Amino acid sequence: MNFLGHSMISIEIDEKTDRKTLYGNFTGDFYKGTLEKINLTDELKEGIVLHRIIDDISDRENNFLSDLLREKFGIFKGIVSDMFVDHFLSKNFYRIFNENINDIETKILYNVNQYEKYFPEKFERTLSWISSEKILSGYANIDILERAFYGLSKRVKKGEILNSAIKELKKNYGIFEENSVKEFEYVKNESINKFLDKY
Repeated sequence: MNFLGHSMISIEIDEKTDRKTLYGNFTGDFYKGTLEKINLTDELKEGIVLHRIIDDISDRENNFLSDLLREKFGIFKGIVSDMFVDHFLSKNFYRIFNENINDIETKILYNVNQYEKYFPEKFERTLSWISSEKILSGYANIDILERAFYGLSKRVKKGEILNSAIKELKKNYGIFEENSVKEFEYVKNESINKFLDKY
């Protein structure tokens, strides 16, 4: 899952345990290497640990979307799966979380911006795009999702295949919707348990 899915798992943990995982989880893809070499407080590093736990679980072979994506997208199936999950979380947000997505989007971005002094290289530009385009709530919109795939296709080596993701989504929309929500729930429960076992 992408920024929205990661954020919602952090929000659940942070509200239940008074932790601060949201920043590190949201920015996790921008922090590389071992935790010891990352310039963050131990409290904020917990979010990066959570991010990596979520990614490991999402990348498992029996991801609920894998069978639908493997043949067409190969090594890019994980990227497509992540984006599809965020699309359906955004689309069904109130039903899944019983919250207004615009309020939660504001809350997430406010929280992330509190740690501006720690922003890794290249993250500021990404955050500016996410904020100005209202991407977290915008993921529900197929046109915005298609633009996001197009942008990714330009940044990933041999990523042109990502431009056909929306066509695939439309062909099996109902199945993707059901499996994406199922995938999120599975990853959320597994990652929260694994994270809390660690801390």
